[in-house]
This record gives sequence, structure tokens and C-alpha cells, in this order.
Amino acid sequence: KVEIYESVDSDACAVRYEMVLTVSLPKLLAENSLCEIAPSDRTRILDTMAERLAGVGVYVSQAAIAMASVSVLHLCKNIWLPKSISFRQLLAELAHVDIGRAYDTNKDAQARDKNNGQVLRLYSGTREWCFYDKIEDMKRPKNKGEGKRRTEYERELVELYGLKDVEVFRYEYRLKKTQTIKSELNAALGRPYQTPVLFGDLFAEGLWQSILLNSWKRLVSRPENQLALLSTNSKLDLLMHILKNAREKDKSAHSQNQALWSYGLATAIKDHGAKTVRKELGRVWSNKSDERLDEKMAIAAELAKGVPVSDGVLHIGRELERFEIITLASLQKGV
Repeated sequence: KVEIYESVDSDACAVRYEMVLTVSLPKLLAENSLCEIAPSDRTRILDTMAERLAGVGVYVSQAAIAMASVSVLHLCKNIWLPKSISFRQLLAELAHVDIGRAYDTNKDAQARDKNNGQVLRLYSGTREWCFYDKIEDMKRPKNKGEGKRRTEYERELVELYGLKDVEVFRYEYRLKKTQTIKSELNAALGRPYQTPVLFGDLFAEGLWQSILLNSWKRLVSRPENQLALLSTNSKLDLLMHILKNAREKDKSAHSQNQALWSYGLATAIKDHGAKTVRKELGRVWSNKSDERLDEKMAIAAELAKGVPVSDGVLHIGRELERFEIITLASLQKGV
């Protein structure tokens, strides 16, 4: 998408033009966003962008494109799910997490209901975490779902490569403001915050993995989310685990009370979600109690340490650590 804005500079007595490009880089090179690109594709991307712009009468050099500022950035990773891990179950687990007071529950609920439980969005200010099944999204009609600018070729790929029954977890981390982009990318690149982020900077080796992995860890490491993602088939086992950890820490009556309310908090969050528990407590007591609740959730998460999270959550973390490039061939092999 190319947008050109015209403005008048009265002081210089000149007309100025600003061009805004919105582009999916994988689709630019391969006409689909299931196959992934690498930082080494930088030259191909710059050449292709200059060529496409020239095709519509806009002549811009590759160097000028590389020097363009970045105002919105969506970093994405496709992760193949083995048959033992259900996408719907994984999404249901992630729907119980919380990302802070700026998290928009209403928009999230609407998104999940509208897409029949196929999309989950978590909001925190100018950051957004988005999860969906990439293959299912590719099968949807054009201009529907998350990849609204999908190509007809994407829909054909599903049939052509026999991907109909394959599940691919799509993780998108969306940075929606220049300040947020500067904060995240300059920290990852070891540069001062005020350094402008240019298009060419996006191809630094290891940058995409660093940002995506850190954003995932930031999400799952919050104490309330550690509790939300606990995986246990027996609430009694969870109680005994918490009691054991509390007793090892301190054998006093205070420790016993701490273990009991930690168990109650852990099961409530696991069953109903961290945001729901926080919201309902706020209705009964003042929202000013948030700080005390944060302290209690941190204690409960500490006492629940050692209880595993689900195989699905572990799989996503491992694959973000590996950060292997997804190709159509690898999906066919189920790797």
C-alpha cells in the first residue's frame, strides 16, 4: 500500500511530499506470509521495493528506502504445532493471561467471539500480542481474519501443499508508535533511546528473535500468568505442592495461611483467568488494592514453582529459542 501526502511549506515557498508505505515483507518476496524471511534478504527486499514503486511511477533509490523512518512494526513468527498439541486448547490457556491495566478485555472478548475462538489479542498501551492459527486464517475469504491483505496464492498453497490439517501457531508482536519502536529496538541494539529507527536497521542479525522472545517471556513470566498457565489434572496435587513448598519455607501458622490463600488464588486464576479475578476483586474491594494483590500473586506463584505449564506453552517457548525459518517444505515434513 502506497500513500502520498502533499503539504505546503509557507516559509520555503515549496510543496512537499511524504510517502507512507505499508508492506508485508514475506508477501513482497513470496506472495505469502507462511514462508518466512531472514535478515539476509535485506538486499532482495530493497531491490523489490524500488522495482515495485518504479512500476507505479514512483522512483526511489534502495538507499533512500533503507533510510526511511519506521512508525509501525509487526514482528511475526510461524510455529508448527505437532498433533499432540491442539491450537484451540493452547489459545484457551493463553486467554487466561493478563498483561496489565491497559489490557483491553472488551476488544479481546469481541475479537475471540467474532472469530469463533480463533484469534486472541492482548493489548497494553501501544503494544499488542496477537495469536491465531495461520493455516485457518489463510483459508478464510479475502479481507477476512487477520491477514486481510492475503493473496489468492495463499489460499491455493493450503491445497497445493496438503496443509489443510496442519496447525501453525502465528505469533505477532505489534508495536504501534514510533516511541515504542525506539524503546524496544534501540534497547535490543544497544543504542541510546533517542536514536531514530530506520528501515535498514530492522535487518540486524538476531533482532527479530530477540524482540519476539523477550516479548513472550515478558508475557509468561508475570506472576499472575505463571498461575494462569499451570498445567495439572489434580487440584489436590496442586494444593499438596503448595503446602509442601510453604512448609519448607516456614513451618509457622502464618505460612500455612499463606499456602491456603495461595492455593485459592492459584485455582481461581487458572479456572477463570487473571484479568477476571483482578476485575471481580476490584468490584468487591477498591481497585487501590491492586498493589497488595500483585504481592499476593507473586507469593502464590513462588509457592507454585515446580508445577509445569502445558506442553503447548513450553513448545512455543522452545521454538522461539530455536527460531528456525519456516518453509513450505518443512511444513510438509511436519518439522
